[in-house]
Amino acid sequence: MNQTPLAPMGVGKLLDRSFSVYRQHFAAFFLLALIWFGPFLLLQQFLMVDIGSMPLLMQDTDGLDFWESMGNRFMGQEELMTDNMALLVTYIVIVIPLMTFVAYPQMISVATILTEGAIKGKQLRLKDAMKQALGRFWPLVGSTVVYGLVALGVMIGFVLACMLLFFLLTVAFGGSFDTFLGLGNDVNPIFLMLLFIVGNIVFIIGTMLVPGFFLLRWSFYLPLVLFEQNGVGLAESWRLTKGNFWRLLAIFFVLSVLYSIFSGGVQALTTGTMGMSIVAQLILVLLACLLMPWMSIVYALTYFDLVVRKEGTDLQVMLNNQMTQDQATVVPNEQEAPHE
Repeated sequence: MNQTPLAPMGVGKLLDRSFSVYRQHFAAFFLLALIWFGPFLLLQQFLMVDIGSMPLLMQDTDGLDFWESMGNRFMGQEELMTDNMALLVTYIVIVIPLMTFVAYPQMISVATILTEGAIKGKQLRLKDAMKQALGRFWPLVGSTVVYGLVALGVMIGFVLACMLLFFLLTVAFGGSFDTFLGLGNDVNPIFLMLLFIVGNIVFIIGTMLVPGFFLLRWSFYLPLVLFEQNGVGLAESWRLTKGNFWRLLAIFFVLSVLYSIFSGGVQALTTGTMGMSIVAQLILVLLACLLMPWMSIVYALTYFDLVVRKEGTDLQVMLNNQMTQDQATVVPNEQEAPHE
């Protein structure tokens, strides 16, 4: 295999390269997702949905016109959601933690190892990559727990700050929530709707820029813990991403849009044709296993791109320091030279 040189990449180049890596090594990445996430996704379906009341192939909508049929199929998910509290507690207490703190870091780590092999022209062996990642199992789990707690703290702090700001605005505009919202007064409902929409947009943008700033800056702890084997990786990730927040935000935004369009389109098509059936749920599980490796590849390529940029910056700083030292050495020598 020919080695592909590492060089700084723009957002478009990075996404294009992610498609290329995934296409060339599809089997390894897809099998990785099936191993680590497939069982959890299937378990999620069994715990969250009443499988016993679900048809095998297609939801029955005989006797309904087209729009009634489509509506019945899309609304069927709420009717089939399980009301068994034991299953819900099992999902929340066992499945979610295992997916978050075990499956997620392992899949990301193995995908990062495979991506490194792909861009450096190495022979890709899923077994070897999984063995290497399992060798760092507990550090990866521990760092993910720390990152999760820090992320939770940041989000709680941001929500509390928003609530405080809302309270201060309430006091400033009338002294009570009812006065601020115009409840009990003849206020145009369109104004209230616009106020609600603008408030949500501001909250979403604020979430992306405030908690998102910190979470993106710390988000590359996994490959650092995997390769560098030093601490939990948060401080190293912060240094690695310095000066790259807006580029990382652009990558995250484009990735989210593409993921939402593709997954939402396939989900709508599957639900619209089959409704809430067992086969439809299996298709959605396979779809998730198809998309997760691609997102992991983008994450890994972004990490290697940051490393290349950081090494280039460090090299430039080192050269500048060396030039400064050389100049400082040359000037005294010239001053000490004897006059003829």
